[in-house]
Amino acid sequence: MGALIADANVLLRLVTRAPEPMFRAARDYLLDLEAQGRRLKVHPMHMAEAVYVLEGEVYGLSPEEAARELGTLLTARVFEPLDEAVLMRALQAYPGAGLDFPDVFLLAWAEEYGGQVVSFDRGLRKVGTSVIDPAAAER
Repeated sequence: MGALIADANVLLRLVTRAPEPMFRAARDYLLDLEAQGRRLKVHPMHMAEAVYVLEGEVYGLSPEEAARELGTLLTARVFEPLDEAVLMRALQAYPGAGLDFPDVFLLAWAEEYGGQVVSFDRGLRKVGTSVIDPAAAER
């Protein structure tokens, strides 16, 4: 059997508990996986999508609420977040960063792997220590 990878809509059903039938189906599926000793991988891209949807018009969560809910969800043993240390660091930093979640994840990823982010985004430079502005970079 190959890897199982969670789509954002499954994460959203588990966080929002709505619609009820989908929440129950997702919960029951995860309970079955856990009983089998299997895990569900979570890709950072789908976490970013879940953050975006949770903060949108339908659910209206704050960055703090979205990060807290998703971070709590990922602590369940059945989940196996990819780049877990980076993802958890990004979820922690996100509420106070004043940036979109993908940007916070990118900064956390660069820090974890000793890289630098090349961007024109001034907001990134205010928060990240490893950001290069290509217009100001020495060549």
